[in-house]
Amino acid sequence: MLTTMENPSTLLVVDDLLTSKEFYIKALGANLEEEHDDGIKLKVAEHVLLMFQGSMTAVDYEHGYHACSTLVFTVDNLDEKIDELKSYGVEFIHSSPNQNRWGRYAAFKAPCGIVHELMEYSSPFKTKA
Repeated sequence: MLTTMENPSTLLVVDDLLTSKEFYIKALGANLEEEHDDGIKLKVAEHVLLMFQGSMTAVDYEHGYHACSTLVFTVDNLDEKIDELKSYGVEFIHSSPNQNRWGRYAAFKAPCGIVHELMEYSSPFKTKA
């Protein structure tokens, strides 16, 4: 019988640990839990982000078409958060937010090249971040 797995976390391998740490804390609101020479542990709400220093940049891919993983950050006001992230110099993938069955979203690149999304859920799919 299989045992139940709980509390998944996310591992991010980045090409510049210090720049990435600053971005995830300052721009995305992650909390620093642990810091070591080669990696850090962050927390966003109840989700753990483990980040390690890699030696290469992220693979370039077409978001939404190539198989990949993406962190989705829930926001109450997508337009405000887009403006806030742009003030940090964040590069967005699309020129304006997109719509799907659950709400509006916008994809962006972290400094290391990994693509994530902001998601503003519409009712009745509204969830707490």
